[in-house]
Amino acid sequence: MPDPLTLGVLGGVALSEGIKFLYGQATELLKRRRERKDAKKAAEPVETPQLEGELKQPLEVDAEALERLAPDLLELRRELNEYADDLKPVDPQDPQLLATADAVRQILEAVYHQRITFRGEQREASGPLVEGRVDVTTVAGYAAAVRAKSVTSGTVHGGAKADEVQEGGRLIGVDIDRIGEP
Repeated sequence: MPDPLTLGVLGGVALSEGIKFLYGQATELLKRRRERKDAKKAAEPVETPQLEGELKQPLEVDAEALERLAPDLLELRRELNEYADDLKPVDPQDPQLLATADAVRQILEAVYHQRITFRGEQREASGPLVEGRVDVTTVAGYAAAVRAKSVTSGTVHGGAKADEVQEGGRLIGVDIDRIGEP
């Protein structure tokens, strides 16, 4: 589970800009969903605040994840409204505000399949993210948490666990054919 307090290391101005970014992205996703646009259509390039790393552009939306997470995103966005509109001052020591901003970030990361990290935070840089886990009782054939032909950028995490791997079986956390330029 990510630590929302990583946002607390940001100064008031940086955190305020970060909240505005998260709020704006939440708003755009909810508008796209409401308008029933083609969710697979790439979004326009997005101006980002001071991010550590870069988001792969254009941002692509996982429509299924957005549909599943939209009710939570709508509620969390409401909680950031007064901060994003500069009606309430941002306090980097407010644990509720930090938790809310981080929850919005986690939803955006799930929908965009990219990590969003602001400069100064102690976490992996922004960019494409692939995560997978396998936790099974028995493997008789091939099981991989993440299987990719090529990875050119971003972060990949995979974990595999099995009580038993039968003879001839293969249990793999991450299986990538090629890493680097295409």
